[in-house]
Amino acid sequence: MSKEKIIAGLDVGSSKVVCVIAKKVEHDIPEIIGIGSSACHGFSRGSVTNIKETVKAIDAAVESAEKMAGETIDEVVVGIKGPHINSINHSPAINVVRTDKEIITDDIIQVITSAKAIMLPTDREIIHTIPQEFSVDGQKGIEDPVGLECSHLSVDVHIVTGAKACINNLQKCVNDAGFACKEFVSSILAAGEVAISSEEKKIGCVLIDMGSQTTDIAIYFDRSSRYIKEISLGGDDITNDISHGLRTSTAVAKDIKEKYGSAITSLIDAKEEITYLSVDGRTQKTVTRKVLCDIIKPRVEEILTFIDDELTKSSYKDLISAGVVITGGASQLLGMTEACEEILQLPTIIGIPKY
Repeated sequence: MSKEKIIAGLDVGSSKVVCVIAKKVEHDIPEIIGIGSSACHGFSRGSVTNIKETVKAIDAAVESAEKMAGETIDEVVVGIKGPHINSINHSPAINVVRTDKEIITDDIIQVITSAKAIMLPTDREIIHTIPQEFSVDGQKGIEDPVGLECSHLSVDVHIVTGAKACINNLQKCVNDAGFACKEFVSSILAAGEVAISSEEKKIGCVLIDMGSQTTDIAIYFDRSSRYIKEISLGGDDITNDISHGLRTSTAVAKDIKEKYGSAITSLIDAKEEITYLSVDGRTQKTVTRKVLCDIIKPRVEEILTFIDDELTKSSYKDLISAGVVITGGASQLLGMTEACEEILQLPTIIGIPKY
């Protein structure tokens, strides 16, 4: 198959690296032909901590995906995340100086490109410049201004930036694994493309991606992303609390969390007993699900309280009419949707791909 028909995506996370290979077909949605994953021990909270380990995980994930797909790849679209990712909203403008004053595609390109001239600290780099809406001679809310006449064209854009060092370190790992970075894509916005409907984006919603070491937030309103933020807490923090509280290994704690954990006490049989191995790997202990929930609940509340603070800071909280969509491994914890509704005071659902 020609290389032009193959697309490869790479998601480097704190717990694993995932590679997906797809082929372009006649309709808009590519057909997935290969998936591979590998445990990663060189990436933590959005940053490379060990180049060799990250390269090894990338190589293994891609090799597995290539084997399933029966194809080889040489470039990947790379998802990027981390507390270093920030976003700002900006409104550049240009004058339309041609005699006919009719807006053409080149004007659109020019005004969006001018947004990239925004002053940023020297250690930051633009990842996305996303148009939200256009204004012609002060008239706002224009979705597509091509063909309209005006003297003054402006655009509201959502600019996503990241730390150059973090971006360069991730790119180095991908390159050292033998692949070129076709482009970087914000992981939370990529998730929003498949987990959030156009109607939800229009009337206002928030996407929360709960990973192993980080939790990403993206707020959508009036068809576009408006605010993104990442919190350096995730499912591993809940696992570590269980490990310390029950004095057991992290592997056992993770297993207990997934099988018996809950963020809400009312959803479990509080007196049900759980038998597990102590940290020495030999001594058997028992604990009730109520005690386990009492360990989990404070950390879940802490994560959701941080999220609520970010929603308030964003100034969009009162516009989130469609509610909350949660994704990611930690979102699968029993009672997480109920905990979100209780603390965020917004209707919450588990996100699934729309396609």
